[in-house]
Amino acid sequence: MDIKVAKWGVLLAMLTVVLVVVAGCSRAGAEPALPAQAGIQNWHQNGAAGRYVVPVIRGDAKAVTASTRGLVLTDSDCTPDAQGLSHCHNFIELENGDKIQIQNNHQMTVHRCLQPGEMVRVAPMHGKWIIVQTRS
Repeated sequence: MDIKVAKWGVLLAMLTVVLVVVAGCSRAGAEPALPAQAGIQNWHQNGAAGRYVVPVIRGDAKAVTASTRGLVLTDSDCTPDAQGLSHCHNFIELENGDKIQIQNNHQMTVHRCLQPGEMVRVAPMHGKWIIVQTRS
């Protein structure tokens, strides 16, 4: 009987470790760590004065070589998480014809989403990170 109890205890401990790891991975995937150059302290501040710090998740971030204009094509996946942060996906067509997809982590109730049809200014930052600036 004691061996069965010990086996169940080991299985329960292993299951707990797996759940903690899975929960940590899914949380980490929702919001990447802010780059040092972001100029904001947390994702709740992203979008202040129309300035969004975003990672390029599809396409080539190197296509943004200097400040250029872009046309927002889409805005999707904006349902806020438990912290009130949205993790919107936007496709943007750059002036040179390249298309990129970004993940815009922001608090939608404070700083609005990018709008399809909106012209924005796009500038490189560091690695896969760029800055998207709206007019407002």
